[in-house]
Amino acid sequence: MTAVYERIEHILRENPFFEDFDTDEIDFFAKQMSLRSFPEKAIIVQKEEHGSFLFFVVDGEVEVRLEGPDFKQIIVATLGRGACAGEMALIDDFPRSATVITAKPSELLLLTKNRLDSICAENPHLGLKFIKGLTKSLSMKLRQTTGQYAELA
Repeated sequence: MTAVYERIEHILRENPFFEDFDTDEIDFFAKQMSLRSFPEKAIIVQKEEHGSFLFFVVDGEVEVRLEGPDFKQIIVATLGRGACAGEMALIDDFPRSATVITAKPSELLLLTKNRLDSICAENPHLGLKFIKGLTKSLSMKLRQTTGQYAELA
């Protein structure tokens, strides 16, 4: 077992997204993911590009940005340790809906669309479990956004 693999396994065990995954399932996902480090102000995801991965924030902080009508960047969310982003691109195959930039040096855990497709083909039960987790995560984000709009009314 390599040190990187052991570290990924440890990260997954601590991430709430994986709380319903057993040891073997976490072990399986640890082998499918990769760790990457990014400096401050690095563009992780660019709006309108084709998305090929999702990521979990391991350390650091990222900002989700949209461009306002005056072409000024608006920070719509700041994501820290444990947060997941980029999941929509793996589900719907549409271009990215926002730009994500590191607010400080950050370490991210990545899962590519190709790896997720392979997981679903090799182990449909585990692939479905992961996708259900993604839809739950997206649902929670939508509920939060809906709540923010309700507060503005």
